[in-house]
Amino acid sequence: MKNRTRTLVRTVTATTLILAMLSAIGLSGMAQQQGMDKRRQTTIQQASVDHGQVKNAASLRYLNLPWGASTFGYIETGVDTGNNGYYSSRTWPIAHLTLAHPATHNGQKLSAGDYVIYITPKGAAKNDSMTLTIASFQPAEKGGSFLKAGNVFAETPANATAVSQKPVAFAKGGQMIDHLEITMTQNKKDVMINFHYGDRTLTEKLTLD
Repeated sequence: MKNRTRTLVRTVTATTLILAMLSAIGLSGMAQQQGMDKRRQTTIQQASVDHGQVKNAASLRYLNLPWGASTFGYIETGVDTGNNGYYSSRTWPIAHLTLAHPATHNGQKLSAGDYVIYITPKGAAKNDSMTLTIASFQPAEKGGSFLKAGNVFAETPANATAVSQKPVAFAKGGQMIDHLEITMTQNKKDVMINFHYGDRTLTEKLTLD
């Protein structure tokens, strides 16, 4: 009887240990899967330039979006049959521009204030090419932004009003990086906004008035 009891205890103990190990492995696997989703790990980045005595005359906030060749291809070509046109039929805000000094972009005057820079995919709203738009908007709170860390599907602010718009084409063949980088370089009044995403690059010029 004692031997049977000992055997039963050992069996129960072994089973408990096995179940605990399987549970730990399962939780570890779930954590790894969640950790692999780089979209949820995006953070808000910043870039800025001064102009004369004006600190942060032009500043940018953006998410370090993970590079996705297929996803960006939907936006470049306007062809997105596998996702019911989701990626190719909406606008994509890529940066929050704040001006503490008036500027000009593509011949259009930009007053001091907040702007969203967004991309409209090729073909959306009958566009023959991708377009880049700089639109003024009013943040919900002072210093606030439509950008949220971990949210790569942020919507263009509903109160955005387009001020400057132009067709664009990102150049291919740049150094491959795995996320979006936006830098600002300055030559006197001219400010270059440099977009680098995967192997795609684009430069837009602002002139501080």
